[in-house]
Amino acid sequence: MILGHELYGSGSEGVIVMHDFYGCRDTWEFARNFFDTSRFTYAFVEVRGYGESRNIPGDYTPAEAAADILALADNVGWEKFHIVGHSMSGMLAQRVVLDGGSRIKSAILNTPVAASGLSFTPEGFEIIKGSIVSNEMLEKAFDALTGERLCDEWIAFKVRQTRASRLMKAQHGYLESLSNQGFLDEIEGNTTPMLVIGGEYDMEPFTPKILEETFLSWYPNAELVISGNAAHYPQQETPVYVATVMNEFLARQI
Repeated sequence: MILGHELYGSGSEGVIVMHDFYGCRDTWEFARNFFDTSRFTYAFVEVRGYGESRNIPGDYTPAEAAADILALADNVGWEKFHIVGHSMSGMLAQRVVLDGGSRIKSAILNTPVAASGLSFTPEGFEIIKGSIVSNEMLEKAFDALTGERLCDEWIAFKVRQTRASRLMKAQHGYLESLSNQGFLDEIEGNTTPMLVIGGEYDMEPFTPKILEETFLSWYPNAELVISGNAAHYPQQETPVYVATVMNEFLARQI
């Protein structure tokens, strides 16, 4: 079994790109227009329960996702590669770093869930949980995740993307495992080069201050950039800037 994915670019360096809790690979559609495709080839992957992988059953855990990513890398012939995670898959990407060891050349973590696990406030957690089944709660979630500052048309667009992309069972599974299967004690101190991208207007636990206090203290080779005028979806809110910082970081890891 190989996860559904799309290869993009013609470069010799492999980059596997994952998506968030609410979307599939189309959440990168804006930014990827500006990715460096001459030096890198990107595999935009969809984890179990999402997109082309929606009918692949699973336990929906970080360890399972990491094993699937490593199997995909084997399938496309990448002994070493770079990993990109966003939000939910930021935590999954850290598991790939842990389990992949020397195979992982670098990691880009875009508004990531920490390796310690998801830690919303009780109210925030109920919004996320309710959003799996309720469009009204999903609208509230997207409004909160983007700083309550973007138009209704944006919210409607994100709701359509979400409802078209995933199984509710998978979302429930990932929410449970991301909340209860942290592994910070295993990965803290890891020296893999990492770029952490935060959004100026993102909510807790993804604020620039929290990202600085956590990721930069856990990982000695991590660096943090903040995308101004963005919240939880910098690759959609500020796609050219995100592509630029990703290109620059990856170029330094070749």
